[in-house]
Amino acid sequence: MVKFAQTVRALSIATAFFVLAGCDIIEKTFSPPPPPPPPPPPVVPLTVGGSVSGLSGSGLILQLNGANDLAVIANGKFNFTQVVTKGSTYSVTVKASPAAPIKQTCTVSQGSGNVTASVNNVAVTCTTNSYTVGGTISGLSGKGLVLQLNGANDLAIAKNGNFIFPDIRLPDGSDYSVAIKTAPAKQNCTIKPINAAFDRETLNIASVTCSKNKKGHHR
Repeated sequence: MVKFAQTVRALSIATAFFVLAGCDIIEKTFSPPPPPPPPPPPVVPLTVGGSVSGLSGSGLILQLNGANDLAVIANGKFNFTQVVTKGSTYSVTVKASPAAPIKQTCTVSQGSGNVTASVNNVAVTCTTNSYTVGGTISGLSGKGLVLQLNGANDLAIAKNGNFIFPDIRLPDGSDYSVAIKTAPAKQNCTIKPINAAFDRETLNIASVTCSKNKKGHHR
């Protein structure tokens, strides 16, 4: 009788252990899954831009990294439509400077670097091209020839050849007038415009021709 009671007790303990073990298996099997990781932050597109100042003509074209042409028609803010990635490099250059109605030269500052955020400090500055005024003298055989630029800026000419009014530059598109103030004694000098320049820095060339005045008159 005692053995039977011990056997029944042992079976009861084993059954209880099995039930508890089974509950543990069920609990582990049906536990909820862990939550998914949070989504990555959205990628914010980065752009490159800046401002233009001094622009007076049309035809200015900027480039980003050697491409992505951007025509700029007015002073103020500009922005390339092409987006860039963080950590990449950027370079803003002038593909074409304004050419109408006046010629200008545009330069870029703060135009290159590494992208850490959107770039908005590229500075493009345009200035109007300027030129010296000069020409040629031929037939001169005496002293006293004096030329004027725009009614002033006297220039004494002592020999034949090229001449340039010193220390004077006229902006592209401006008016000019070269005149003879005095001619050498016993010579008659005339002036006419020509369209050829003897260097890139000289604009609106005038041709002055002097000849002997047999009657003693001069202009």
